[in-house]
Amino acid sequence: MPQQVDKESEVGEGSLASEEKQGDKPRDSSLSVTVPRRPRKMKEMPVPASRAPRSTRPPLAVKPTEFIRPTVKKPSTAAPLRRLPSTGGNSSRTDSRPAFQDTTIERLQREATCGKLWQSPGDADLQKVPGNFSSVEDYAKVFEPLLFEECRAQLHNAWEELLEGTTGDPHAAVTIKMCERRERGWWDVTLMPMDRNRELRFKEGDVAVLSTPKPGSGIKRKGRLKDSKSESAEEGQIAGRVAGIVRRYIPIDVRDPPGAVLRFHISQEDMNKEGNGEADSITNPVHTLQQIQQAGASWFLTVIGGFTTTQREYSALHQMPNFRPQMMNAILHPKAELFPGYADTAPPPMPDCFTAPFIHHLHSGFNVPQLAAIQWAAAHTAAGTSEVSSNSSGGQPWPFTLVQGPPGTGKTHTVWGMLNVIHLVQYQRYYTALLKKLAPGSVSSEESSLSNGGDHYGDGGGTIDEVLQKMDHNLARVLPKLCPKPRMLVCAPSNAATDELLSRVLDRGFIDGEMKHYKPDVARVGVDTASRAAQAVSVERRTEQLLAMEQPHLMRWLQQLRNKEVTLGQTVMSLQKDLIDAAAMARSQGNVGVDPEVLAFRDQMRDGKLQQLAAVVEERDKVLVEMSRLFIIEGKFRPGSNFRNEDARRKLEASFANEAEIVFTTVSSSGRKIFSQLSHGFDMVVIDEAAQASEVAVLPPLSLRAARCVLVGDPQQLPATVISRAADTMKYSRSLFERFQQAGCPAILLSVQYRMHPQIRDFPSRYFYQGRLVDSESVKALSEEVYHKDPLLQPYLFFDISLGRESHAGSVSYQNKMEAQVAVHLYQHLQKTLADEAGGGPPANVSVGIITPYKQQLQCLEKEFVALIGSNAASNGVYINTVDAFQGQERDVIMMSCVRASSYGVGFVADIRRMNVALTRARRSLWVIGNASALAQSEDWAALLADAKDRRCFVSSTTCIQRGLLPEPVAGPPMGSSGILHPRPGGLMSRGRGMSGPHGGRHSSSGRHQYNNHAGEGSHWRGRSNSGVQERGPDGRELWQRPPYDRSCRGQRDGPRAPGFGPQFQHPSRRNKGL
Repeated sequence: MPQQVDKESEVGEGSLASEEKQGDKPRDSSLSVTVPRRPRKMKEMPVPASRAPRSTRPPLAVKPTEFIRPTVKKPSTAAPLRRLPSTGGNSSRTDSRPAFQDTTIERLQREATCGKLWQSPGDADLQKVPGNFSSVEDYAKVFEPLLFEECRAQLHNAWEELLEGTTGDPHAAVTIKMCERRERGWWDVTLMPMDRNRELRFKEGDVAVLSTPKPGSGIKRKGRLKDSKSESAEEGQIAGRVAGIVRRYIPIDVRDPPGAVLRFHISQEDMNKEGNGEADSITNPVHTLQQIQQAGASWFLTVIGGFTTTQREYSALHQMPNFRPQMMNAILHPKAELFPGYADTAPPPMPDCFTAPFIHHLHSGFNVPQLAAIQWAAAHTAAGTSEVSSNSSGGQPWPFTLVQGPPGTGKTHTVWGMLNVIHLVQYQRYYTALLKKLAPGSVSSEESSLSNGGDHYGDGGGTIDEVLQKMDHNLARVLPKLCPKPRMLVCAPSNAATDELLSRVLDRGFIDGEMKHYKPDVARVGVDTASRAAQAVSVERRTEQLLAMEQPHLMRWLQQLRNKEVTLGQTVMSLQKDLIDAAAMARSQGNVGVDPEVLAFRDQMRDGKLQQLAAVVEERDKVLVEMSRLFIIEGKFRPGSNFRNEDARRKLEASFANEAEIVFTTVSSSGRKIFSQLSHGFDMVVIDEAAQASEVAVLPPLSLRAARCVLVGDPQQLPATVISRAADTMKYSRSLFERFQQAGCPAILLSVQYRMHPQIRDFPSRYFYQGRLVDSESVKALSEEVYHKDPLLQPYLFFDISLGRESHAGSVSYQNKMEAQVAVHLYQHLQKTLADEAGGGPPANVSVGIITPYKQQLQCLEKEFVALIGSNAASNGVYINTVDAFQGQERDVIMMSCVRASSYGVGFVADIRRMNVALTRARRSLWVIGNASALAQSEDWAALLADAKDRRCFVSSTTCIQRGLLPEPVAGPPMGSSGILHPRPGGLMSRGRGMSGPHGGRHSSSGRHQYNNHAGEGSHWRGRSNSGVQERGPDGRELWQRPPYDRSCRGQRDGPRAPGFGPQFQHPSRRNKGL
């Protein structure tokens, strides 16, 4: 499951472990079925007429053959039951309310584990995501079914991975202890491990499957069934499969091992399927419930995993009515008027709180586009004040700022600068408001105007005497009552991206207006982080350290804090006395006839005292917070305190997150319960890599009621990974960033790139970014590499490997062994050239990355390089991975193996975003290895090939043979069949291990083509062709229908072209047709 799982369990009903009731029968080897009393006004499943009427007496145990099963009513022929049109909700509901009104987690559990888990959705079940929405209800109605479908696809994908797994046995043999009916169609099956020495491993709220016979023992079926089909058992076979939510079961008898309770749901639709002849489907819960009575059946429990991330997205989706109005309206109705005209408007002036040295620091440390993004971020933070309110329509602050960062443009560096200025602006407003609270009128009118537009500043407050009189020396905190601190949330889709930003802030810190370095108070929320820097500020780790503290250490630390708090209290009293004396002297002297210099000195002394008072109050507040944390731990050593470890952990984690000025977490973890326990929310949210997250994925951080948000990303690179092909077709993977751009909303483009050699940058800039990328001065100043003198090692080359053959060996992935061997020989040639240039000395250190779209080709490359340089290729500077996994990384030299070499299409290699990522990873050299004739079936790759030929960067197969990269074919069978290949004497291939033949024809196995749903290989169904062309397998049968697309929107799956996107090349056969 590509979902994050936290230690906390966020499940709905029934999250606690079940225990046997005292009134239950003792555990017996026979099957016990109990039926609890029915709740009133609850529609339930009909039961047989022979069943005894409801009684207050305890239910009797029945024999295994006397299992109480539900009776399925057959529909009348006069009024047949018909399937209602899909409304995008749960079809199992029995009331007449719109489906989207049921927003409980229980409904998500029903939808995730229902029979649709084993079936592909129908055409009418899903709706394409539009560009605008009429209302919040319309938004939920569109996204909710897509979220359910993606959740089911992820669970089914995890199920298939377990069936294909080779390590361990995930299927635990269990015995059924009892089956009980619950409310609203839920059933609980209590399971005990058949092997008393084997523990059932799962987390509360995980999804599990109860099945018989053992999964994988019969015919293995790949993929989900069509919506109209069902999977039936053979005649006489006991078979059933049901998915549900699993929780711990603790028996009363301590000699019995812990078991599990699987809760599954039977809907009215499941019961109605008997009338449609589908009651015998092994995936129908009614059928499985009936099979539990059969004697001799062996049942197996398979834990698939959790779906915590989906639960958080689902909750945030239904919290949208609570969003800030401007933010909610921008999401529902994106339009350019909600954004400043970045391209047509000069960047706003620097805030008044920025000193001249700090402004000079910004100009010297950032280029013009980066500085523009930083200035707009500063203005965005101060939105609502008179100086910037005119930049958006109606005088209202715009809720979103979009920053597009193409590859190599210093996006992370820019985000760090944005966080610095946002923090400075926030705390300038904060301290101005705090001084105004302490002594009204002590700041100038210009400074006080900064606090008028804030969410927490500039209202109320008394005189300094009134404030100080309320300050006592107990644990009552003063600072939050005076003026809550501003807070910022920084998140990204992955832990790696989040920790990268966090490490940058911790290592560099921030710079204030006086050019002094300082480190803000930060916290990292999330248990999955492995970064050492992140662990140092992790709320989970800091909490565990406090919980592990011994009593002597705790008491010593608490006493030190008490002494410090007393000292700070005395300082507050001293400052109070000084301010009172100064105020009395000012009243006695007055202002009339007093020397202006004396008045200025008096005001300066007063302001200095106020600033000291504010600093002491803030420090005292921190001491009080630390003491409150220690008092929580101190309860563990106090007799009779009823100390609970989980409650203490929850309070401590919330305390660390609540006091941090900047909180770092992933977009998924921002939906954790800890954020609902904070005393106040966030003023600003910054989401990095926002284009790699689906729109629903960014709703959790936006649901924390932040007024403004900065989205940073690049929609021209790979989007979010969506497992469900049906949901992806409905644009579920599209990010909010991309939808904004398609609606015409402008973005700040970081256009200066620091990574790629100019020859590498040329094609991606013109084809993906309308020629707007330019080289930095540092890139222009670099000299050519020593190996660039070799014709085969130029900065940018395409090697046509027309003799290579793709194969998949029965897998859904592909490999091309000849391309892998060519990559090895290119690496050998590079190393030899570097050694020759070194003249006996150590060769230059050049990092090499080899990337490919397919996992099977990844394994083939690893095998070839292991044979050449050993198992630890990374120690030799060689990194091999998929294109998807390489996004965000870079190397000196990149070799890309395209793999596809048939006339049946190029699959998802044609995805223009994957193409962009692959072509922008190299710093000094990019060598693309592929079959030109096969790749030319894709319009985008055809443009690359035409450009490579025009720029004399195309290395033909003939040249590859002449230079020894390819074996010389011997006259014989025509192309497309197995032929005899011989290395050219004296060529590059003859220097190494030699090279074998193509190992078969185009496909090494027959059968229908399937798509791999694993990340990095078929996880995005975005293969494109020049029209609605059908791919065909080796037997000539149709594989799948590619949807036609609008040629005027190359790079987008559909919809208008986003700003900043527009290919500058045309297909060779259509160059004169005005495309």
